[in-house]
Amino acid sequence: MPVEQTDAGADKAVKSHGSNVLAYWLGSRYRTPFVLKPNTFRAADIQRQSLEFTHVDFWKMGSNLADVMVNQSDMAEPAAGGGSGATEVYVTLRSDMGLNEITHSRTFRTGPLRDIAIEIGANLETKNSAFAPAERTLYAGPKFQLALPKGYFNVGLHLRQEWNQEGVLGKSEHYDPDFNTEATWMLPFTPGKLHLAYAGFADYNTPKGKDSFGTKTVGEFLVRSTVSVDAGQFLFGRAQLLDVSAGLWYWHNEYGKPSSLAGAKQATPFLGLVYHLDGGRAVGRH
Repeated sequence: MPVEQTDAGADKAVKSHGSNVLAYWLGSRYRTPFVLKPNTFRAADIQRQSLEFTHVDFWKMGSNLADVMVNQSDMAEPAAGGGSGATEVYVTLRSDMGLNEITHSRTFRTGPLRDIAIEIGANLETKNSAFAPAERTLYAGPKFQLALPKGYFNVGLHLRQEWNQEGVLGKSEHYDPDFNTEATWMLPFTPGKLHLAYAGFADYNTPKGKDSFGTKTVGEFLVRSTVSVDAGQFLFGRAQLLDVSAGLWYWHNEYGKPSSLAGAKQATPFLGLVYHLDGGRAVGRH
């Protein structure tokens, strides 16, 4: 979320109007459990192209995030009916209310904290592969917002409940409640005239009981991080319009499967273009 969220030195949190961002991503080494190279027991390397729309807005009490990502795999991960690679739609929703705003005070602006928020959210997924996952996950818990001069770094501690399905066996999955730690960040920095940002998220989910095969799940860790350069200022003379990005997607024990299982661990570099739909400030203006 390329949003300059707070000014730690101000008496009152300063929030931007939000943002709407459209991004294109390409990576060639994604992996998924049970997706194997033909005639082997080794994980297949999957090329995926992705379109992602991210909306962020702020209101009197807090903020909202809606992220929709459409992933198109190559034939290394075919669709269930064949003929093309699998298509996945993944939606992430988060909404929070700050305790300072709720109490009309500065009680929770203390030490390194700007505020503590109460956050709720959901992850929703559909995919037309043979495995046919259909994740439905709810999140609720506190989010600790650090006070930074620019950008943001937040850490959420959530109670998490996931429902899913397993298309091979044709079973619905109702997992045990588990705990989630979710860090999100966007840290801008400016070496010379170059405007860069380091952004991403890191999630850890504790084990969530047994899967549809009756196997105990394990703790799951995933990180998506990007470094972006503001290319619009050089190409079009307009800052905060177009970014060129490179990132890394790391997933250990994917879907709670042990990393010893083929496809349950991946470290995938990817490239992207990020267009700010409501950006485009002229260079040299404020």
